[in-house]
Amino acid sequence: MLMITAIILAAGSAKRMGTQKLLLPFGNCTIVECVMRVVKASELFDDIVVVYRDSAVRETAEKLGIRTAMNLNAHMGLSTSVIAGVKSCNADTEAYMFFSGDQPLISEEWLEALTNEYKKSKEYIIVPLYREKRGMPTIFPASFRDELLSVEGDSGGRSIIEKHREKVVFVKNDNKAAGFDIDTSEDYESALKIEILNKIE
Repeated sequence: MLMITAIILAAGSAKRMGTQKLLLPFGNCTIVECVMRVVKASELFDDIVVVYRDSAVRETAEKLGIRTAMNLNAHMGLSTSVIAGVKSCNADTEAYMFFSGDQPLISEEWLEALTNEYKKSKEYIIVPLYREKRGMPTIFPASFRDELLSVEGDSGGRSIIEKHREKVVFVKNDNKAAGFDIDTSEDYESALKIEILNKIE
C-alpha cells in the first residue's frame, strides 16, 4: 500500500444546485457515499479523510469507518477544505490525493491508473485530463504541503499546478463517466442516466 492519504472534499454549499447535492440519492446510496465507498474499496490508500461541514456527511463517513475533519470556514472557498484536509494528515504521508465529493461515477480502475502514474513520477503532480479538460482526483506529493496550506479562495490546487507546470503529469481519460461532477440539477439527471447505462452494460 502506498503512503497516500485520500482527501475527500465534501464541505461545499452547492449554491448552483440549490440543495445539498452530496446527500441526494444515487443508486443504492448518496452521491458522496458513492465516492467514499469507491475510495475505501480500492484499498489503495494508507489513510482516508472526509472534509465536511454538514453533520449528515460526517455521519455517512463514520458509518463507513472513515475519519473526518470539520471545515468551519467552508464559506470562504474550496481552499479552506484543502487546508483542513492537509492539516489532518499524518506527518509521514508521502502524497495527498484530492477527491471531489460530487463525482459518484469514479471507478476503482481509474484510481489505480492514477496511483500507478504516481508510482512512476513521485515528484510530480498527477492531474487527470477528461477530453482535454483538467479535473479531479489529483495527486500532490507531500513536498507541496506548504504551498497547499497557502492556497486561497476557490482555486484549490489550480494555482499550484499553474505555477509548477514543469512538475505536472497529465493522465488522459476519454470515458465520459470518469470525471463527471455534479454541479446542477441537469448534471444530476445526466449522471443518473449514465449510472443506469453502466448497470445495463
